[in-house]
Amino acid sequence: MKLSRRGFSRLLLSGAALGAASLCTRDHTGSKAADHVRGGDGPLDAFLGKPFCEIRPVFEGSPPVREPYLAVATDGTVLVLRNYVGHLRRSTDGGETWSDIIEVPIRHSDSNIIVDELTGDLLSLRLWQGEDKAFRSKDGGSTWVEEPVSVRLDGEMRWLEQAGLKHRTTRTSGEPGKSYYLHCNASESGLTLRYGKRPGRLIVTGTFRPHAKEHPSDRKPVDAIYSCALYSDDRGKSWRVSELFPDGYTEEAAVVELSDGTLYFNTRSHRGFYEKERARTLSAEHALRREAWSTDEGHTWDNFRISRVLPDGGGYNRGYGMKGGLTRLPVRGRDILIYSNADTAGGQREKLTIWASFDGGRTWPIKRLLYPGPSAYSSLGAGRPGTASEGKIFILFEGSLRHQYGAMQVARFNLSWLLGGERTGDGDVPDWVRSS
Repeated sequence: MKLSRRGFSRLLLSGAALGAASLCTRDHTGSKAADHVRGGDGPLDAFLGKPFCEIRPVFEGSPPVREPYLAVATDGTVLVLRNYVGHLRRSTDGGETWSDIIEVPIRHSDSNIIVDELTGDLLSLRLWQGEDKAFRSKDGGSTWVEEPVSVRLDGEMRWLEQAGLKHRTTRTSGEPGKSYYLHCNASESGLTLRYGKRPGRLIVTGTFRPHAKEHPSDRKPVDAIYSCALYSDDRGKSWRVSELFPDGYTEEAAVVELSDGTLYFNTRSHRGFYEKERARTLSAEHALRREAWSTDEGHTWDNFRISRVLPDGGGYNRGYGMKGGLTRLPVRGRDILIYSNADTAGGQREKLTIWASFDGGRTWPIKRLLYPGPSAYSSLGAGRPGTASEGKIFILFEGSLRHQYGAMQVARFNLSWLLGGERTGDGDVPDWVRSS
């Protein structure tokens, strides 16, 4: 059921019926520059041909080597970020070679890189320190400049503030049960909308996170965290928070735009348990991803479902999920999605695997093991037509032979390699892929 003010009131006030109307309204001040969005799709053939898959380390050190973020700029430059310490490397030749480490101000709990396809700029939001800000790069990630931004809360959050139930504050200054903060932790790369009614809109996933002492898996419903999105129609100067994802105990989400303008949202779930003293019987659903779609350019999320086949990664048999990767291949007239996570049904963090969908996330008929050893969080991106990155799929993931947080490695592969994997039983690989 979609979270609403009535729903919040039932959780917060033990069933009191507060039936006011929603405060959320559509924003009609969007960009009119549809013809200038730089993105664009290319031919399927670029991602086919002779199968290949290559893996190499890009960040190493003493554990924890954590928080992998990957993005592909408009000129095809591939950026990999060790967000925990603000280390970034760039490749301008499709992953053949990598730059030295660049120190950047993007740190843990910031958003992944948002690629503005109108301007070529790269952005990262920071919402959890008390002053909303962004970091912007105009030179492909080599240098970054801080700038202020404004954030408009969604209707639920404004109602919570007006009712005196929860107020927004910082990550470190909260009062359990009385406050919350916003952040964009471990999301996948933000994107520029191309196909719907708001071409040029920037969007990235985020998290509404009430302050509580318990791990997200062990909280009361009133303190559950919720995935959401933030979007901007003025090139990142101001942002609006979407309505919350329909299911609680969710975060570390990813969103992609399909060729008809629909947005597909895929998120981690924390509905298991973290502390062993809170152990309980888990169902198969605790180890599966949550999904929804938006037909209003990312303001609301509908048609919620629990995926039939996509695992929520390693929850150490406690069902609290793991951040996964998601990207759409830029193929003209097709909605080929790529997903990554540990294929362990909520067990150990290992066996990093890649899945493919050929119908915008409705079915996921094929998967292939990428890295059998210890492995955890991952981030995906696709090469851009007409650049050195074209035809390649990139993934940055935590993992090494000795420890899942012992290094970060980057792999590049093509769709032909993935098509050599095993069938999941969830739909079929279409003829137009096999015959290409």
